[in-house]
Amino acid sequence: MQPTLTLIPTLSVNPHQISFYNQVCWHPYKPIYDKPVKDSKERINASDNFLKSKRVAAGNVSKIAKRKLGRAVDYLLLMADDKYINKQITGRAFNFKVAFITLTLPSKQVHSDNEIKRKCLNSFLIEIERYHKVKRYVWRAELQKNGNIHFHILIDKFVHWNDIRNRWNRIINKLGYVDRYREKMKEFYRSGFAVREDLLKNWPIEKQRANYKANKLTDYHNPNSTDIHSLKKIRNIKYYLIKYMSKNEIESKSVESGVADERIQQGRVWSASQSLLKLKGCQVPVDSEIEKEIIAVVEKSGCKTFDSEYYSVFIISLQEVLSFGGEKLFKYFSDYLLDVFDYSIQKPMLL
Repeated sequence: MQPTLTLIPTLSVNPHQISFYNQVCWHPYKPIYDKPVKDSKERINASDNFLKSKRVAAGNVSKIAKRKLGRAVDYLLLMADDKYINKQITGRAFNFKVAFITLTLPSKQVHSDNEIKRKCLNSFLIEIERYHKVKRYVWRAELQKNGNIHFHILIDKFVHWNDIRNRWNRIINKLGYVDRYREKMKEFYRSGFAVREDLLKNWPIEKQRANYKANKLTDYHNPNSTDIHSLKKIRNIKYYLIKYMSKNEIESKSVESGVADERIQQGRVWSASQSLLKLKGCQVPVDSEIEKEIIAVVEKSGCKTFDSEYYSVFIISLQEVLSFGGEKLFKYFSDYLLDVFDYSIQKPMLL
């Protein structure tokens, strides 16, 4: 029996975008096409060219990766519920949706980027999953001006800043970064407080003095290597976060440029928790009812539309879909969230 090709009109529904395309289906199986076999000489030349290739990621995020990272952030923000936390000092409650964590190295980096990602970042992510029940996160690695690698992590849980700092400092000191920081600071302040002139632009004297006193109390065992901010107004920060976490370190750089003071980041520059890493969105087969509904929603909303020969994209939020009569589309998507993420979305949505 010869395989036959069928095109199934499909909608891919995501939090702020709906795509229309024809899904390719083969029946009963996809045909296998024989490729011409290269002779041994061609294979050797191809392998040799690959090994000598000077292509590098250079800390950059490709266009495809930007879309994936942006989608992961979009889903994380969508499923981040309002949380109310009591401040320990004042007793007052405050609310937030997500937390934005920055992890740095307190002393000069002496290990490869990949080793730090494998031994430090990975350990940190495992621990916040295990001990703080963080289910969804997105991380991005960047190089600081001093050449050290640092990480930005978006999570959907509240974790106290002191827990974050203690955990990260303990983990990175397995590679000696806190001990080296302690040695350097004790040497710098051996005669008492001294001003760090190189940091005055962004770190005034009064803050340097306060940091000196705080560090002295811990004998320099607990450096300020982390930062955490609670983010509340998702509407205002969504596109900022996606743009910030997907920006490129070096837009165009040749490894033969001869610039000695700029290094290139090694390894993966971003990733996410497993459920956010391979998102495909809610796949909806287009029948006559769905077709009628999506046409009405697009016409009533006046949303931005991008058309190509093979697909169409509608930039529209699920809140707008629901507002303009897209009940069936919303139901498909809410079932998808429940099935894939075990997350129940409520109406009306406040995105």
